[in-house]
Amino acid sequence: MGKLKSLSIKKTFCLIVIITAIAVILLSAASVQICSNIRDRILLPHAFILQPSIVRPEENGSYTLEAGGDIVDNETAGFTDQEVIIFNLSQMLIVLLPVIFSFAGIACASSVFYRIKLKEPLDALRQGIVHIADNDLSFSISYQKQDELGQLCGAFEKMRRELLDNNRRMWALVDERKKINASISHDLRTPITVIKGYSEYLGRNVGKDILSEDGTREIAGYIHEAAGRLEDYANSVHEIQALEDMGLDYREIALPDLMKEMRTQLSILSEQHRTSIHLSANLPEQTVFLAPAAVFRIVENIVANALRYCKSKIDLDFSYSRSFLTITVTDDGKGFSARDRAEATGYFYKGKKEKEHFGIGLTICRILAQKHGGTISLDNAPEGGARVTVKLKMEEISPL
Repeated sequence: MGKLKSLSIKKTFCLIVIITAIAVILLSAASVQICSNIRDRILLPHAFILQPSIVRPEENGSYTLEAGGDIVDNETAGFTDQEVIIFNLSQMLIVLLPVIFSFAGIACASSVFYRIKLKEPLDALRQGIVHIADNDLSFSISYQKQDELGQLCGAFEKMRRELLDNNRRMWALVDERKKINASISHDLRTPITVIKGYSEYLGRNVGKDILSEDGTREIAGYIHEAAGRLEDYANSVHEIQALEDMGLDYREIALPDLMKEMRTQLSILSEQHRTSIHLSANLPEQTVFLAPAAVFRIVENIVANALRYCKSKIDLDFSYSRSFLTITVTDDGKGFSARDRAEATGYFYKGKKEKEHFGIGLTICRILAQKHGGTISLDNAPEGGARVTVKLKMEEISPL
């Protein structure tokens, strides 16, 4: 039985049909033989032989038939009612039993085939459909046979996992949207309050001596500054949403060429900020498939974040292993706090004393890293200072 379960549906069906056909043939032959024997036992006692004759040849080529003796009495005894019933029943069973065995064989073969190959996977699929109809994706299909229905159950299980992952991503997106809305509500409160308060003040005091020309100009400046901050915040929100919806532009590039471009970009940042930016790269002569714009923007955002906190230098290290490009940026500043490590890659996160930016630099890095099949992590270097590590998945391109 266990071997039948491991065979394909087609092979199992053929094997069961062959075994059933052999069994039906054997049973039919045995039943016909038994019924024939019963019938013969009834007929033989009533059989008789006519008087034997002698055949004599003539000279003209003809033959003469002569009786070989006295004619015997060839009358037979009559059949009893019981013998007639048994005889007729045997005659009927000779025809009927093979038909009965054929239908019984079909029924048994169908039952065995269903129980061995169909019942378990169909029950599993039926239960899975019921769970999905109830919006429950926490179940799993454990049917592991490698036949056709096993492959179907495997595809169904893969679909379930994809649905579960999509649901998790959807709920994660909903949660992130809630965080964005909460952050927007919190950060917009101050500039809105400024605009509302000063506009009300102007409305109450317009035309009065209390409102001088210089005072009016100063209030207008505050309102303009708050409005500008609202505009910048709206642009930041739009930028994040655009990043989440955009696709990455992948292309082929050799890792040494990528580092050559990276050194040029970093040298410009180093001159602008008068800070030492040291780059080290232990990369193979490998051509990969990646999105260079995403890589450069990740590095630029992390370095820009490090430039605000470092004392005198920033170290970048690039390494490549098992189709992952690892970028490590370390500065010599104060390092990350526990809250920074937990929340700095979230939306619009700012430190307690940070007012000049909206806290989306590391958020952008996280979004781009995830789109590139990678991750971002924050910690502190053993010797002190903040350390950001980004891993990006690369697709290797083998030379022709």
